[in-house]
Amino acid sequence: MGMQDKKKTYTTLVPLGDLAYDSDFLKNTAKIKGIREIYPVAQIPVTLKIEDYTESTTFYGIDFNAFTKNPEEDSLGNTPILLLGKNSLANMKDSNGHQISKKQQEKYLQMGEKLSIAYSLKEAAAPDSLTSAASTWLPCRAAAVLKTQDTEIYIPISQAKALCQAGDTPLSITSVLLKINGKENLENARQLFQ
Repeated sequence: MGMQDKKKTYTTLVPLGDLAYDSDFLKNTAKIKGIREIYPVAQIPVTLKIEDYTESTTFYGIDFNAFTKNPEEDSLGNTPILLLGKNSLANMKDSNGHQISKKQQEKYLQMGEKLSIAYSLKEAAAPDSLTSAASTWLPCRAAAVLKTQDTEIYIPISQAKALCQAGDTPLSITSVLLKINGKENLENARQLFQ
């Protein structure tokens, strides 16, 4: 590892576990060597539907400034805007329980904003079965595919708040997205959250 690696910015999503996202947390996290930015993240369990495929997954509510400058978070009103990780559709299954093919997943991701996606908020008491997914399907829109993210699906934090209010559940910060200079600093930061 040379000088270049210490300047490269890495991004990681880390769960808070028993830690509270408060001023003490922010003060301590700001002391992490190489830290550039800290973004709070709220998780909302949902079921996604594209054509005949469904998937139980999670929307990660975050300030879109984490990925782009001058985001247009509210340009679609109440329709959630999705930033999809490169493998975010990999666990989709059709009505017969067959896993989505890599080719079909790539086709969907390449469709971008033209992709017709629906979501349903998961009921806390509902069984984790794709066939008994909630019956109310609402539209959402893919805005981009994030090549630097894996299976995560991000939505604007403002829309995460609205979904929590609609589901009559409080918004709680469960993870943070960290941007850190240097691979070694990244690994050290990850260990702090384990």
